[in-house]
Amino acid sequence: MQRLVLGGRKAWLVDEPDPQPEGDWVVVKVHVSPICGSDKGAFLGEQPNRRAGHEGAGEVVAVDRPAHLKAGDRVVLMPAAACGVCERCRRGDQIFCPNAPPWDGHFAQYVKKQEQLCMPLPADISYEIGSLAGCGLGPAFDALTRMAIAPMDTLLITGLGPVGLGALTIAKLDGARVIAVEGEPWRRSRALEVGADEVLDASDDDLLARIRDLTGGRGVDKAIDCSGSAAAERLCIDAATVRGWVAFVGENPNQIPLGPSRDMIRKGLTLIGSWHYNLTQFPRILDVLRRSPVAPKLISHRFPMSQAQEAFETFLSGKAAKVLLLPWA
Repeated sequence: MQRLVLGGRKAWLVDEPDPQPEGDWVVVKVHVSPICGSDKGAFLGEQPNRRAGHEGAGEVVAVDRPAHLKAGDRVVLMPAAACGVCERCRRGDQIFCPNAPPWDGHFAQYVKKQEQLCMPLPADISYEIGSLAGCGLGPAFDALTRMAIAPMDTLLITGLGPVGLGALTIAKLDGARVIAVEGEPWRRSRALEVGADEVLDASDDDLLARIRDLTGGRGVDKAIDCSGSAAAERLCIDAATVRGWVAFVGENPNQIPLGPSRDMIRKGLTLIGSWHYNLTQFPRILDVLRRSPVAPKLISHRFPMSQAQEAFETFLSGKAAKVLLLPWA
């Protein structure tokens, strides 16, 4: 089989032996493997990375001792790996497993994957749309679920990459009003197509004043940062109304100024972080993909895996939503 290797701003294919099923690890033929923002680190890094890619959808082709899956089953691949027996795994939070075994990345024609992390994909949802049940919708879905987004809410979304557009898709399906902030014109335009009520330029000199004007001085009920930008994270806190909620989804390894009294006690804010959703919520993710008329707009480009170099350059340009790699095209 062929596997994608990333590093030094390059993407190339190498040949590897096909994986073999073992115990509860099945082999999946990968039909679609989306690029995630976190894959940028592997692409830009100096060392070759053979384990990139953590989303995808495909078909089970080989099993050893499965409990639930058989050859021919269609599945969505969840990120990472998990022990399956700890408290976090048993409650559906495999993403937080402290004892996860090594696992292979999904930028390959075949992947060996634990059965518990292969979620059944119904026949009425395509592999491409089904692949959005990973990071396309997952982090934002968890955040918006925990914040209990509702039709009377005004939601601020900062960052309109694939995750931010996913948040927009979910929020509009739930009937919320959405004010979005993004610096890239292509993504601002895409957000309007997906249904944003107001889209502001991140380079605006006084975004906070604009947001307050749009909310009658009240501020937004809920805010979600999908950019990982310190300025955007701070904007979400400042723009939130009294007893509002703020969720952080975009990765930011640095720190931002935060005053417990000023920002939380005196405003009654609730701040949360979201990495991925609890897998017991997977049927609800499928429901979003079925019901949302704009879910297909979350996908902007498709490339054969042999054209991964162009795919990553397109993704890094910012003029893209979800970019899909097709290992068998």
